[in-house]
Amino acid sequence: MTISEARLSPQVNLLPIKRHSNEEVEETAAILKKRTIDNEKCKDSDPGFGSLQRRLLQQLYGTLPTDEKIIFTYLQDCQQEIDRIIKQSIIQKESHSVILVGPRQSYKTYLLDYELSLLQQSYKEQFITIRLNGFIHSEQTAINGIATQLEQQLQKIHGSEEKIDDTSLETISSGSLTEVFEKILLLLDSTTKTRNEDSGEVDRESITKITVVFIFDEIDTFAGPVRQTLLYNLFDMVEHSRVPVCIFGCTTKLNILEYLEKRVKSRFSQRVIYMPQIQNLDDMVDAVRNLLTVRSEISPWVSQWNETLEKELSDPRSNLNRHIRMNFETFRSLPTLKNSIIPLVATSKNFGSLCTAIKSCSFLDIYNKNQLSNNLTGRLQSLSDLELAILISAARVALRAKDGSFNFNLAYAEYEKMIKAINSRIPTVAPTTNVGTGQSTFSIDNTIKLWLKKDVKNVWENLVQLDFFTEKSAVGLRDNATAAFYASNYQFQGTMIPFDLRSYQMQIILQELRRIIPKSNMYYSWTQL
Repeated sequence: MTISEARLSPQVNLLPIKRHSNEEVEETAAILKKRTIDNEKCKDSDPGFGSLQRRLLQQLYGTLPTDEKIIFTYLQDCQQEIDRIIKQSIIQKESHSVILVGPRQSYKTYLLDYELSLLQQSYKEQFITIRLNGFIHSEQTAINGIATQLEQQLQKIHGSEEKIDDTSLETISSGSLTEVFEKILLLLDSTTKTRNEDSGEVDRESITKITVVFIFDEIDTFAGPVRQTLLYNLFDMVEHSRVPVCIFGCTTKLNILEYLEKRVKSRFSQRVIYMPQIQNLDDMVDAVRNLLTVRSEISPWVSQWNETLEKELSDPRSNLNRHIRMNFETFRSLPTLKNSIIPLVATSKNFGSLCTAIKSCSFLDIYNKNQLSNNLTGRLQSLSDLELAILISAARVALRAKDGSFNFNLAYAEYEKMIKAINSRIPTVAPTTNVGTGQSTFSIDNTIKLWLKKDVKNVWENLVQLDFFTEKSAVGLRDNATAAFYASNYQFQGTMIPFDLRSYQMQIILQELRRIIPKSNMYYSWTQL
């Protein structure tokens, strides 16, 4: 090899990502299709079991009719408080504003939908519901969403043939924010439901105002410094509008009141409902009992199923009780336990296999094992060499930092230093002389390629998406709305923080990486400072 050839960078062979072949995918689809056909045949041969299975799945999915739904014991106090507020707004025509605080899947929206469905049966034409989500709507799209939902629901109440002439619904969302809310107030104030009531020989005309119920999911996203105008106008409607308005906000932020500006907080009723959580094992067992107990005689197997379930729940040594206790001591999450029970019920072919499955809980073991394979340890084993090198470099920087934070520049500088240290110990060029021709040639040993910073950015984004890194703004609580907005939007005094300077924190530390990475790995020595 000549000197000019030695100067060329060695060719890098990229390892292809292993993907499932079409044959494997087709084979898996055929197995699932065959299992589905077998289940349908078993249901046809035993219609009683099919009815029981459908009923159990409805209870697990929460799709039962409203009258047949059961509220868990630990949620009943919160449900009664929500019921009282909604009835005061819809029946007594009062205005209220409430914020529900709780973790995700803590039945905030579920309780609101349950209460509104109950009142929909008796007071269908006395209220309308407008739903907004902070993950979907911005301030402007929220205004358009309010106008669209108002138009649709008011036309349902008045009938498709009746026209509302007071305000043009097509232009309600045009203009400034103040003008839009003036149009909304005018529309709500002028929209009444008039009906004639016959009482003997006397005709009395009664006019009922329509209550507007706003349900805000992720209301904290509207509480930034530039998004307070929407909340201010809505809370101002609660205070001054002649039309009854009820606002329910759902959030996961415990300090949501600190996000609100003073002018918004002065118009908010300061009523915050914290969603209760399961406090003891008895509440968890009682919740599972409510989920799986069938209370209607839809099948001849109902009584036998309830007896089997009660026997398993009462026995502290049963497999079902063991899984409930394990969930209570670890996740304490009823949705997680419910998701593990769904395949147990859905894949049962007959009543005997269902009882056997609930006793053995083999599907619950498989589900938990499958969930654990998706944790950080499982994802770490799927990383490429470059991704693993960047991850270890970031962990080294985080361990040296006082607050455990790092950014892309610091991690890349550590990666560059470690690669150069390894390559310095590898002889790169060894000159040899050909005896016949007398020409000097060079043999080059393989060294580790040092990737450029622009190439590593894509790897960095992959590690963030895999949750190995968490942005520093997403950890902990913010002191106020301004701090929360700056932290989550990377803005401070009108400037924008660039990509490579954003602060992150590790979700897996260097000592944990040393226990997981095999000693045969070329980067194992990096896992110790």
